[in-house]
Amino acid sequence: MSITGDAPVRAQQSETTPGPAPVAWWWLVAASALLLIVVAAVLAVWSARSHETRTTPYRILGDVSGLRLDLGDADVEINGGATAIEVRRIDEFTFGNPSEETRRVKDGTVSLVSRCPEQVLGSCRVSYRITVPDNVPLEIETAGGKVDVAGVRATVRITTGAGAIRATGFCGFSLQAVSDTGDVSTMSECSADRLELRSRTGDVRAVVPAARYSIDAQSDTGDVRTRGLASVEDAPFQIQALSTSGDVTVEAA
Repeated sequence: MSITGDAPVRAQQSETTPGPAPVAWWWLVAASALLLIVVAAVLAVWSARSHETRTTPYRILGDVSGLRLDLGDADVEINGGATAIEVRRIDEFTFGNPSEETRRVKDGTVSLVSRCPEQVLGSCRVSYRITVPDNVPLEIETAGGKVDVAGVRATVRITTGAGAIRATGFCGFSLQAVSDTGDVSTMSECSADRLELRSRTGDVRAVVPAARYSIDAQSDTGDVRTRGLASVEDAPFQIQALSTSGDVTVEAA
């Protein structure tokens, strides 16, 4: 009789199959970046080729008792001394999307409203150059556009958000110029009954002919300077020049 032992059982080895080669992520990143560059280049070329500048002139005839402008981010230049109201609108735009303007007349007051269309791609910029006769009151409002008024002989009211306000050669009954963050300046040719100049963060400057003025010039944190003028309580002419953080200057011409 022979006794034999069972042969040892060999442990079964599992065969592992090599996985796929790791993805070359940097190739993917490079390809994506290249695609973005190509798209940006195509859009830039397309935008440049579609860029247009368009000038639209027109004249407003008839008896006008006032002109009101609501121009959004458009810059505006206004010159007085004309025989009629003449408007030149200059549009710069891409992809065929110029500014949109509406006009209306109510009780003799002409109102112009202008806005660039909202768009994801492309650009739009509009500016105005306007001439006006004497004694036509003006009311001008912009958001980011600057306002430049020269040689106007009428009552003027200007309000801007970020745009600067400048009035030169002004000779009207009153001027009210208010900006949130823009500078405000005026150089008067004659003594207006009332000048009201205000800005929250911008500088305020008034240059006026020598005369008797009641002057209110203040700034919370900026410098205040008055040159060649003294405030008189019962003066026939009034100047208010105020800023929260900008400098304030009132001086004789």
